[in-house]
Amino acid sequence: MLLGVTGNIGAGKSTFCAFLKSFGLPVYSADDIGKELLKKNAPAYGPVVEAFGKQILRPDGEISTKKLADLVFREPEKLKLLTSITHPLILERIAQIGSKHPLAVVEAAVMVEYGWQEHFDKVAVVFAYRGQRILRAARKFGIAEALRRDSLQLPYGEKLKYAHYLICNTDSPLHLKEQAEKLAKELEVL
Repeated sequence: MLLGVTGNIGAGKSTFCAFLKSFGLPVYSADDIGKELLKKNAPAYGPVVEAFGKQILRPDGEISTKKLADLVFREPEKLKLLTSITHPLILERIAQIGSKHPLAVVEAAVMVEYGWQEHFDKVAVVFAYRGQRILRAARKFGIAEALRRDSLQLPYGEKLKYAHYLICNTDSPLHLKEQAEKLAKELEVL
């Protein structure tokens, strides 16, 4: 079984997935898979450099994910171009993960935005109030970038249509850990 974990920026998806991993579940990140696919000699490297030019390269020839993100998150057409290259490859890797493990978890922030929920047996949505999420994300990206990225994501009402599990991250990390433990036990039984 393949469980997809999603939620909006700053909701606590990564923390929740880290708890699931601590309970013995194999956990993967769609973002990490995407970054892996951008490395030299990986399938997305050539097409992405061809599409966006050598300006996105670091001195060592690797793609600077920061330069690439700065470029694509400011221009919707460039983001669409990047996702047209990387998303089929990411979904292929996710399918490989599903065939390799009887039970695995994949964190995918924009799962519903891109219709990926169809590739998962179950979906868990991590929820937090907008103010909480923006404060958390602002620590990593700054307030302006956190707000901008939040504006690109679907509202929770849309994501909840696909949820098999709702994970509420409006309380303490201990409460989030308890929910992860409960879900891990339930999934091992399924």
